[in-house]
Amino acid sequence: MKIMDFCKVLILLSVFWVSAGFAQPSKVLIVNSDNAVFRYETIASEFKKVLQQNAYQWTEFNLNSHADAEAELKQLIQQENPVLIYCIGTKAYSLARNVASNKKLLFSAAINWRRLDIGEGTYGVANELSSAQEISLLRYFFPTIKTIGLLYNDKFSREYVETIKKDASALGINIINQPINDAQEIGDALNELLPKIDMFWIISDPVVLSSKASVQQIFQAAQQRKKPVYAYSDVFIEQGAVLAISADLATIGRQSASLALMVDKDKVPEGTVQNPAGSTVTLNKCALDALRLNFNQDALDSVNKIVECNK
Repeated sequence: MKIMDFCKVLILLSVFWVSAGFAQPSKVLIVNSDNAVFRYETIASEFKKVLQQNAYQWTEFNLNSHADAEAELKQLIQQENPVLIYCIGTKAYSLARNVASNKKLLFSAAINWRRLDIGEGTYGVANELSSAQEISLLRYFFPTIKTIGLLYNDKFSREYVETIKKDASALGINIINQPINDAQEIGDALNELLPKIDMFWIISDPVVLSSKASVQQIFQAAQQRKKPVYAYSDVFIEQGAVLAISADLATIGRQSASLALMVDKDKVPEGTVQNPAGSTVTLNKCALDALRLNFNQDALDSVNKIVECNK
């Protein structure tokens, strides 16, 4: 009888623990496109900090560490049964979408997320700031700029470009957009576009940025025409961009984690994709001086990093 009574007590305690919030903590699966990439690992690190603070468990799966990533990821999902899969980078999201379309998916660090196969139960934090934010900062730094040009592919970036044009028009800036079908058209498109503009804007279009050669072609043409280049990421500063306004990596990680918590508790509508909450501004003083381009000196207070010429 004593043993039976003891078992009853254990059962009652188990029920109490569950009802009082002592159930097994929720588990998140983090799928990283490549944890050797600094930006991906920075985002993952901040994401995990927030999970830990909220008593969530997680399992990590790095695509670069698995020969048969698709099969191994599918098996891991079956074993772990996570409440949500957090995908860092486009490769991670595409794979998770293929093997676990019935799971809640959250992505970040995906270039031009609008081109992704977004289904029900998908959420995300965009890789780029809103065009309104970028144009406002551009106007602040370069108040004399009147016309900005960009290349894009209609299939992937039409809606984004239309938003850019609308936001720019509100601030008195004219956007000349030149569509291309493939990277082979970049040279001719630049020859037609560059003489008409004051500045070239690199957007995260997968056709325009299909290769390193395409990027080099853009910067070489801009330098020959003495046209400044603005970019959505500081990775283009080394190429010669005069200004880059990019999403802050650590903030993306924390923001993604906060969104994950809300998704787990069904507190956010399906299909929600948030704009990044923080930004990093990098100014290429060396490129500015070479072009003799005037900018608003008061805007220096908004700069996180200034790149000088190597001596």
